[in-house]
Amino acid sequence: MSVRCFVPIALAAIVAACTTTPDDRVRGVAQFEDDPRLGEEADRICFQSTIDNFSNPTRDTVVLEAGVSREYLVEVFGVCPDLQFAQSIAIAARTSCLTSGDALLVSDSAFGLNDGSGIGPRRCTIRAIYEWDEDAAAEETEEEAEAIES
Repeated sequence: MSVRCFVPIALAAIVAACTTTPDDRVRGVAQFEDDPRLGEEADRICFQSTIDNFSNPTRDTVVLEAGVSREYLVEVFGVCPDLQFAQSIAIAARTSCLTSGDALLVSDSAFGLNDGSGIGPRRCTIRAIYEWDEDAAAEETEEEAEAIES
């Protein structure tokens, strides 16, 4: 390959690397900064055996439901690609309470963590836990509607 061919290709690669991609958007808990559902940071979810469902998975956050009325937004370190496509999640905790440093075991299989591929679930280490109030968004919408009517 001649030098004349190599230079334009190298320049194109450099320009492409500097452009903004959809992956440059805000990640983690920062994407919920102005969301009324986001509450205070929690240092743990006790007792982790009460966690019975999950919702709203992204590449680095998921809402865990603990019992009937408690929800928590959990942020993982870095990016956990399987998290946004999760069909099943298990908890790997050192104690009965889920804390930062513990992990989520994430699988994109609806048939549990062992999907038959032999690879096993992805382990995503928990960075932070926040209280989450799914009803807060509806309450804010009602308040805004009442303010407009007044």
